[in-house]
Order: sequence, then structure tokens, then C-alpha cells
Amino acid sequence: MTQDWFILTADERTAAIAFNTQSAEIDPRAVDNANPGVAINLNPDATNYPDGGEVVTLVGNYVAPRRIVNDGNYPADMKAYLLTLPFAPLDSDTIFAPVQIPE
Repeated sequence: MTQDWFILTADERTAAIAFNTQSAEIDPRAVDNANPGVAINLNPDATNYPDGGEVVTLVGNYVAPRRIVNDGNYPADMKAYLLTLPFAPLDSDTIFAPVQIPE
């Protein structure tokens, strides 16, 4: 399934988790596919990607659904932080390793 994802480094993931409340929590998932490729940032307001359209590395990073910023349950300061990060449309089959079913 393709959807827009925020792309976070390990430090950005830790910072995002610090905004968790009892009613809304974020836990960005590791990009664990061996060869997820790269993403193109579509957020012109991303702090470390000033122009938009830059390549963002996926290996070793984390993702969280962009739809969080439209959900009224999440705190405003968390949303404001997320909106400083790059986001891109990504297919979950591309960024996440297949589930291993035990034999």
C-alpha cells in the first residue's frame, strides 16, 4: 500500500517519541527492507532539506504515516515537529521486509 510517510533518523525518532501523550503515541517503524532504495522529499518546509525534491536515504531510518498531522488526537507540538521532517509517498512492500511465517 502506498501512502505518504515522514522519514526520520534515529535521533528524530527519539525526539518525536518524546511528544507522546496518554491519548496519542507515535512509534516510528524501522525501514527494514534490505534494499528500500531512496525517497524524494516532498516537504519544502523540511529543516534539513530546504528546497524540496531532494533525495532522502531510507536505509537505517524510520517512518511514520504523514496522516498523523491530520489526526486531532495527536498533540500540536508533535505535529509541528513532524512538519519539519521530509516526507514522501512510499510503498510499504518496498520499505518493510516481508513477514516471515514459521514453518
